[in-house]
Amino acid sequence: MENLWIIGGIVLAASTVQSLTGFGFALVAVSLLPLMMDLQTAVPLIVLVSAVGNAILCWHYRHSMEGAMVARLIAAALVTLPIGLWGLNYLPEQWSLRLLGAVILAYALYDGLQFSLPALRSPHWAYAFGAVSGVLTGAFNTGGPAVVMYGSCHKWQPEQFKSNLPSVFLVTSLSAIALHLWQGNITPTLLQTTAYTLPFFAGGIALGFALSRYIDPVQFRYVVLVLLGVMGLRLMV
Repeated sequence: MENLWIIGGIVLAASTVQSLTGFGFALVAVSLLPLMMDLQTAVPLIVLVSAVGNAILCWHYRHSMEGAMVARLIAAALVTLPIGLWGLNYLPEQWSLRLLGAVILAYALYDGLQFSLPALRSPHWAYAFGAVSGVLTGAFNTGGPAVVMYGSCHKWQPEQFKSNLPSVFLVTSLSAIALHLWQGNITPTLLQTTAYTLPFFAGGIALGFALSRYIDPVQFRYVVLVLLGVMGLRLMV
């Protein structure tokens, strides 16, 4: 695969954003990698790399995970995940890119404008948000916004986000990997590219920790959201 250095640089930038702000690896990576490769290659690459990060975070925060709530989100996501994967493989890429741009732009507006969301008392809402997350995970590995919105409706504290989100994403990522294998999207070349990018991923996490001493994460988060909005518009048009 050509341009491995650029691909590694994108992974480095995305993981640095994740380390600094607590979100955004998949969103940043999936908005930039289609410049270097087709979506059918970019999405499984992101799934493989992010699964490693989610496994580490899930283990670190395993004691604070809320099992019942996470289980409902995961159950719904696993049902709808194949629908998103079907769309990735069979919809025209131009349509997929426009939909991806709309998802990225919508999340940037939602997070940047800090919309006040209603409180959802019924635990059954987890199935609805989990289902949306599953479709977006299968299609673009961008199932995070739906789960983040659900957590916001339930007034999750930072520790709850840090423990519950990686738990959901680890299971859905592993399921997505299995489906991508079954569909033949994960090739030996892609595995080699994944192995090549993992040091960049680790370097970005370490760089984010180092920069956090000098950069205000809140202000940096808004800069990232603006850039995501611009990239989302670009993909749409």
